[in-house]
Amino acid sequence: MVSLVEAGSSSGTMAPDPIDGVIARLEDPRTAESLHQLIDHLDLLAVLVVGLDQLVGRGDTIADSIGAGLAELRSVQKPPVDVAQLLAMGRQFTDAAPALLDFLPVVERIASSDLGDPRLTDLAATVARAAIRGSADGAAVPVSGIRSLLRMLKDEDVSRALGFVFGIAKALGQELKPAEAKPAATR
Repeated sequence: MVSLVEAGSSSGTMAPDPIDGVIARLEDPRTAESLHQLIDHLDLLAVLVVGLDQLVGRGDTIADSIGAGLAELRSVQKPPVDVAQLLAMGRQFTDAAPALLDFLPVVERIASSDLGDPRLTDLAATVARAAIRGSADGAAVPVSGIRSLLRMLKDEDVSRALGFVFGIAKALGQELKPAEAKPAATR
């Protein structure tokens, strides 16, 4: 490449002074505006330069990590996820989504009602255990008349169970009252 000084000396004319060229460019308003913008953002420019320097400095490490990741992917015989199975599950979900969306208001109503109360679940489990144990013991307890019924009422377990049933019956009767007659504590 031929420099301006060499080109000027061979043609017999003097090359323009490089400083004059810089001064002429600085006098251009667009150049001055660009320099003002650079000066206004020197802090950002410094951060970019430092970041690029660190990126270049760690280029070997980054390249090694990418190469190791690609080598690991190549060595896998079977993909970690069965794509065909994943697509089939996606199709099944898509088919089931409308029905699930139709069922959502029911689930919301159950969740916001007393049916979602953990105490109800515990109570249902207690009743289920008693029903299983009572039916597993064999024959039902014979009640042949008023006397045998009165004897059964003296049994501590029967008395406790009947008290429980009568408590539920009383609360159910209160729940079945018209809305204006219900006490505030039951709601």
